[in-house]
Amino acid sequence: MLAKTSYAALTGFLLLGASPVWAQNIDSQEEATAFAERLKAVAAEQGIPIAFDGATISGADVTLTGFRFDQPAADPAAAQQKIDVTFKEVSGSTEEGWRAESVPFADIDETTDGTRGQVKGMAITGLELAGTQPSDPVPEVKKLSPLFFESAAIQSVNIEEGGKPVFSLSDAKIDNTINDDGSFSSAFNFGTFNADFASAPADEEGIKTLREIGYEKLAGSISGQADWNPQTGVLSLDPFDINVADAGNLSFTYAISGYTPAFIESMKQTQAQMAANPQDNSAAGMAMMGLISQLYLDSAVLSFEDASLTNKLLDYFAKQNDADRATFVAQLGQMVPAMLASLNNPEFQTKVETAVSTFLQDPKSLRIAIEPANPVPATQIIGAAMGAPQTLPNVLQLDVTANQAGGN
Repeated sequence: MLAKTSYAALTGFLLLGASPVWAQNIDSQEEATAFAERLKAVAAEQGIPIAFDGATISGADVTLTGFRFDQPAADPAAAQQKIDVTFKEVSGSTEEGWRAESVPFADIDETTDGTRGQVKGMAITGLELAGTQPSDPVPEVKKLSPLFFESAAIQSVNIEEGGKPVFSLSDAKIDNTINDDGSFSSAFNFGTFNADFASAPADEEGIKTLREIGYEKLAGSISGQADWNPQTGVLSLDPFDINVADAGNLSFTYAISGYTPAFIESMKQTQAQMAANPQDNSAAGMAMMGLISQLYLDSAVLSFEDASLTNKLLDYFAKQNDADRATFVAQLGQMVPAMLASLNNPEFQTKVETAVSTFLQDPKSLRIAIEPANPVPATQIIGAAMGAPQTLPNVLQLDVTANQAGGN
């Protein structure tokens, strides 16, 4: 059976994220071996060294026997755990690139020290390995990440302690798309989760606190959408949502520009130079600052829609401080001016005080937004933060509001 570290690593491998005209499906052992060796080489390039005992072919399917992650593990026994992985309907060549239509993984069910872990329905669809000499144009995304997949999914994860369920996750999936204009989109949904703390040890401080706040169980979802346009260099996350029932919704969006393929390649080269000569990074440091000057912050918004979490936290901490709710809220409000006084920016201080007071008195929503009329250079942000931090809210056109209609 796989040790915990093994199926955790396998789950991580499934959730990695970044076409030529494919040839007919393979039909020889020689091709199966070539595919396996290319997979090993590409995985190593991505910092995921793998190993296997052999590659066998059945029809157009390639099975890697004794597949494992070839890296040190905290548990030496886990490093020796091996599985067989089958790549369905393999086609292509090392020169042009390889494709496997699907990669289903065997379900996992193991118990260690009273903890049972089950993982079901793991699969990758549309796995592609970049070729060494492709004849067709290659999208920028695949140039930067030679290991690409169209989708990856995990049907369910279940963890039990002493026979009682403590955590479950269902229907996690990532869908990657290279659009007609060469831009890249990734929609990820980490599924619906449920955590039950009823059977957790009462002496665990974090669990104890959650119970006292009023959360014996937690249920929710995490999802998001990321997009990158190599031509414009715009990279965005819109949105990244964490939604917890009877707690609230936390949403984060951002957009930066200047993140072009040329920038990424230059960054890699500079990092390699710094790693090769750690004793003298002055030149590389200057080069890094030059690269940062190419980046711009277009926008960033963090918002929270309350669904009882804030009220529960205020009640809990008021009790911990031997105060009634109104007194505790007033004390919190008095702390804000002192925390912001060092900025020496009265206008921004008043804006934050008003938003915080409004939210604490009637918790509905809180929004922190950077939405400048024009993208702000990264060097300008760094300069303001280091030289004149009181100007940073103005540089970023930072806004803080509470309980506004629409929240996000």
